[in-house]
Amino acid sequence: MSKHGLSRHSFYGALAIYTAGGLFWAFLPYFIGLQTEAGGLNQAQAGSLGSGYLIGFTLASVTALWWAPRFNWRITVAVAAGSIIIALYILQDTQAYGVSLSSVTVIGFMMGSFWTIAYRIFAGSSDPDRSFAMGIVISYTALAVISYIIGQYIVPNGGLSGAAYLLGIIILVSSLGALVIPTRLTDNKNQIVISYRPSGPVVLALTGILTTGFAFAAIWAFAERIGVGAGFGPDAISPVIASNLLASAAGSALTTIIGTKFGRRLSLLLGLAVMAVAILALSGAGTFWLYAAAIAGLGFGVGFVMPYQMATLAVLDKEGRFVVLITAAQGLGSAAGPLLGGLAVDIAGIRALVIMAVLTLVLSSLVFMMINTASDKNLT
Repeated sequence: MSKHGLSRHSFYGALAIYTAGGLFWAFLPYFIGLQTEAGGLNQAQAGSLGSGYLIGFTLASVTALWWAPRFNWRITVAVAAGSIIIALYILQDTQAYGVSLSSVTVIGFMMGSFWTIAYRIFAGSSDPDRSFAMGIVISYTALAVISYIIGQYIVPNGGLSGAAYLLGIIILVSSLGALVIPTRLTDNKNQIVISYRPSGPVVLALTGILTTGFAFAAIWAFAERIGVGAGFGPDAISPVIASNLLASAAGSALTTIIGTKFGRRLSLLLGLAVMAVAILALSGAGTFWLYAAAIAGLGFGVGFVMPYQMATLAVLDKEGRFVVLITAAQGLGSAAGPLLGGLAVDIAGIRALVIMAVLTLVLSSLVFMMINTASDKNLT
């Protein structure tokens, strides 16, 4: 299945750690809600905790240009899993803002290392569009189920402590996938190759991933708060949050069916348009069904777009040196999203958040149009 001779077992192992790496992201809307209600933080402070997690997530990928070709990936996953479990235990046992910020940053860094390794394996396949899409389909479906359980049963009864213990158990089990992944991938069996000078198209691809991540994260972090503000109860909101992840899986499933039949550029633009329409619908979500449809539409759009974005980078990055920065681009954009989104809500309400997110998606569209104009015809 791979230009690096990767086995199917390697894909499944990468899928397990990829799923583990998304656990706190799936939990983030509930975490933000718990911090504003039980933790006594305002929207900007709670958003900054989400940003702290995503900053750590980003740093894992940025530094991966150095550590990914050198470190044993199986040992890296084991160390990361242990660190996450310890940080979760500290997080559920403290009310100190500084300690919480440090804990979520550690969790972000270690989960970012999971995604970095998984992306490197997915990109090393002979069909990166399909590998990325299948990874999202399976992992996001699992995350949707976990998110629903946390929102419907764990948070109402066990609060942050209950959620932290459940996440820790899942991390422990999922990290066993590291047993079947390679210790590392290099461009030459006898040499580790590192370059810190990406081409222009690679930079544009990473920028497009960053801006899309920003727009999505700005809305996702406050999805639960938007529902509460519209007057919906927790029992109604938690299935909607889970539906976003299922819709993301459905979007990526469609990607596996369509592939590059219509070209990546047109597919990307359509997916980004779906995201923009869904976000605009949230600004006037006066009914539950409109709110639910908007959240699901947002998930479908991002799930459809992500495999094409990541495969575009994989195709441009022919030697596979910069695909490790996918996590950095997603993390940096997603880190800024909750922070600036919280400030926008505090200053001018949900409409300001919606306008900011939609304008960022317009920028993403322009960036990917530039990529496909500046590169070979296989990307169009």
